[in-house]
Amino acid sequence: MNTTGTDLLTQNFAVAVIRRLPYEPTDEQLTAIVAIARLALTAPPRTAMILRGFAGTGKSSIAGAAVNVLEQFGRKCILLAPTGRAAHVLADFADHPAMTIHRKIYRQQSYGSDNFDLADNLHRQTVFLVDEASMIANGTTDGATFGSGRLLDDLVRYVYNAHDCRLLLVGDTAQL
Repeated sequence: MNTTGTDLLTQNFAVAVIRRLPYEPTDEQLTAIVAIARLALTAPPRTAMILRGFAGTGKSSIAGAAVNVLEQFGRKCILLAPTGRAAHVLADFADHPAMTIHRKIYRQQSYGSDNFDLADNLHRQTVFLVDEASMIANGTTDGATFGSGRLLDDLVRYVYNAHDCRLLLVGDTAQL
């Protein structure tokens, strides 16, 4: 695709997201929308982005609007959060199902076992949007039963073990 086509694709995505917002975005929000468009549509595989801002800056509204536009542009989106409550809030904003990171990326080793291995990522051309990213711990724990015990490392490994997937981490500036 030539540069003009890439720019037009990004612009069309951004316009579609803006139309879904219940307000006129600020210049900073427009920059974030264009960055999300580039991440989802034109960035190389294994690309990640951090969308950060203080509470009330429109992160969730922008992310929710972007989720609704992604399918129109041939991208799937998986919504994740570190807690069930955060997943519920994200699902409400995006009007799209969300789940906890643990539920998505880990599989029980065997029936009745308390140990969980990293699952296979069978998705293709998918954007994994993770809200409340500041809550993701990456320290190992003694006797960890979930994967390596390093949730952030496991999340990145899971996302990038599939074809053409990308990672969008959303979080509060004061917490990241």
